[in-house]
Amino acid sequence: MLQCYDERMKSKLDPTTTPEQKFARFKSALQTVLQVPKENLDQMVSEDEKIRRLRKGKPGPKPSASGHASDSSV
Repeated sequence: MLQCYDERMKSKLDPTTTPEQKFARFKSALQTVLQVPKENLDQMVSEDEKIRRLRKGKPGPKPSASGHASDSSV
């Protein structure tokens, strides 16, 4: 049974961690992301662009005449 809420639901706070611990975790993750060398980022971007170009040229699956999902097995 679905429940309706009049207000946006908020997540429950984790009582086992302090705000300082949460910030330390966030800061550590941010430092990890920011320490990636520019050359590696450029290489990842070029690989993603290459994959997108290859996918763009490939045709997708042909839809059935009615477009209904159950028609695809026929």
